Amino acid sequence: MPRLAPTVIAAALCASALPAIASESLNTRADVIAALDAGYDVSLSTDLSRCPPEEGTPVSRTRGGRHIDAYRITEDGTVAFSGSHFTVANDGKPIQQFMRYQLRPDGSVRFTTYMYDLPALQQRGPVLAYQCTINQGIRFHAD
Repeated sequence: MPRLAPTVIAAALCASALPAIASESLNTRADVIAALDAGYDVSLSTDLSRCPPEEGTPVSRTRGGRHIDAYRITEDGTVAFSGSHFTVANDGKPIQQFMRYQLRPDGSVRFTTYMYDLPALQQRGPVLAYQCTINQGIRFHAD
């Protein structure tokens, strides 16, 4: 039994530490900017089924997330950031997808995605664009 005590204590300490590593929700544009400016790791999760598509863009049930690696705040107060990744299209061909996010002063977020065939980087289909709002289709988290 004495050998079991350290294991039980370690397990209890680890369990009590779990809430400390949970991420904090950022519910306003000001919260997002403050976290970024303070150097926190900020990530986001997106549920496009809650974001109205712009004209010509189909409704989507796509959900996903990403970490904000770099950002800039433009003169009009928009917080802009983007990301890209290589993936495979439904037809089995490799593509590169670019995603752009624009967090505006009113808390709305314009999400656009561009897809390009590889290796020539020829645009594949139209630009897809959605209008989200903080906590309505897009959530920000500080880790």
